[in-house]
Amino acid sequence: MLLLRSTTRGKRGALMAAALMLMIVGGIFMAGWVTLMSTRATQVSWLEKVGKRRSGLESARLLNWQFMSWLGFEPNNSAAADSGAKLGGVGEGKFNTNGGWSPMNVYTSSSTAGGMTTVFPFNATGLRPGASYVSTRRLTRGVDETDEVNELFDIDDYNGWQFLKSMPPVLNGDVFCIYRKPDNVPSELDVYRDAGTGATGHHANWTVEGRTVVRHPPSFFVSSTPSPLQLPFLTRSLYIQSHAAAEPPNLPYAMYGTNLSGAPLLPSNLPAVPSTTGPIGGTGDQKHQGYLKVIRNDDNPDNSLWHFQDREAVAGRTQTVTIDVSGVFNSATEAYWIAEQKTPTYLPPRYPSGYPDKLRVLFIKLDSQYLKNMRIYGVVDQIIFVGQSNAAAFANAAAMKPVIITIMPDKDTSYWVKDIRFERENNRRHVLAFQNNYGNPVEFSWVNNPIAGSQFRWRCVLVNEYQSVIFNMPSTLTQSIRWIGGVMTNWTVKRRAAGGTNPSRLIFSGDNDSTVPASTNTGPAFATFLPRDAWLESYFLPVPPPP
Repeated sequence: MLLLRSTTRGKRGALMAAALMLMIVGGIFMAGWVTLMSTRATQVSWLEKVGKRRSGLESARLLNWQFMSWLGFEPNNSAAADSGAKLGGVGEGKFNTNGGWSPMNVYTSSSTAGGMTTVFPFNATGLRPGASYVSTRRLTRGVDETDEVNELFDIDDYNGWQFLKSMPPVLNGDVFCIYRKPDNVPSELDVYRDAGTGATGHHANWTVEGRTVVRHPPSFFVSSTPSPLQLPFLTRSLYIQSHAAAEPPNLPYAMYGTNLSGAPLLPSNLPAVPSTTGPIGGTGDQKHQGYLKVIRNDDNPDNSLWHFQDREAVAGRTQTVTIDVSGVFNSATEAYWIAEQKTPTYLPPRYPSGYPDKLRVLFIKLDSQYLKNMRIYGVVDQIIFVGQSNAAAFANAAAMKPVIITIMPDKDTSYWVKDIRFERENNRRHVLAFQNNYGNPVEFSWVNNPIAGSQFRWRCVLVNEYQSVIFNMPSTLTQSIRWIGGVMTNWTVKRRAAGGTNPSRLIFSGDNDSTVPASTNTGPAFATFLPRDAWLESYFLPVPPPP
């Protein structure tokens, strides 16, 4: 009996000990669980602040970029000090104009990287290769009285350095620049098709000794366009700079080029920052849509050739001559004259079809010291640009002051200049700009003979807005053309099929071409006579809050 009682007490003690142990372990587990949940709640609270900080910084960075992309490329823009905007509440992203700035225009900037005090992390060339003009602006976070004081994870202070850069593309290695075609034009922008043979056929067999830049791939594509599209002309490199992320250089507008050896050439994969020639008018903000409007643009006069001519006249450097009547004219002290030819010296293509009984011919002597800027309307049928007659005159022409020549249809009718002749060779820098409303064709032809050798060297920057420009090769098959200066176009540039298919017969190169003397011209720099592209490089630098 005593043994039974002792055994019963032992079992009860063991059970009580086990229960006590279970309570202790359960208590420890519950305490740990509560502690873990508390720690997790604290972590989530801190992560919310970290997320808010990151979201605020990214929003502020995008606000910086959006503000400068919108305002920075407007003519004569200004910003008051300590102004800005923000998203929502505290820490959700904002910017401040810091000290502000007075009227600014990126298209008139003369500052370059070499003449600036270094601003970290300023990059002299940036995302686009080559030198450029630059205007620098600083945006900051600024002060907001509603900020939570000493909030550890509130949005950081920052410096938003905005580098607004600009440069004439043809002086920066972009030798052949193709912009967006005019609106409401159903046909494609054609610089690639083979179209027929003989006198009326045309193709795209030439060589670009530099970059070919495409600003709007969709302009090439209609229902019959092959995809992927290969640009057949030879080029050193191809740079696709689509104007929006929604239309990158891939499907459905896939395209590639042809290198100098004739092999397929993939587009460059360098970063492509959007660029703009400035406001173009119309509805909405179309600055970064790939348009070319630089011959006469009243919405952005500081990047307009027409207004460059006015600027030079006001400064007393070069006056502007307007050719709006076709009367016969000649003067010993002028660099141009007008003649009527019953029997034309140079027969235009398909003459006399489409021409009057007497051909109205305008002669322009490019190496004359009296040459002025010119505005030519469609009152003449043919223009003959007279180049230099010997090697000495050719070398001296490089030092002459540049001029701008704009050619447009007649102000009151649909007549336009149909035929352009280039006589001999030319080494004088000038801008030749065509503006048309219907894409009407103009024929380029070379006459007489080169000064020496078999190549016509013609120094000129071609700017083409909605005109179909057709290059005719010299009739002598051993002769070729070297167009020195580059091309900016938003419409057809082609070569007549009658001159064969050899791409070396038509070469486009930059103004630094070594085949012509490298003399610097007198007067203002040639870059001030050329349209610029402008772009934004934004450097966003968070910095620690003050102690």
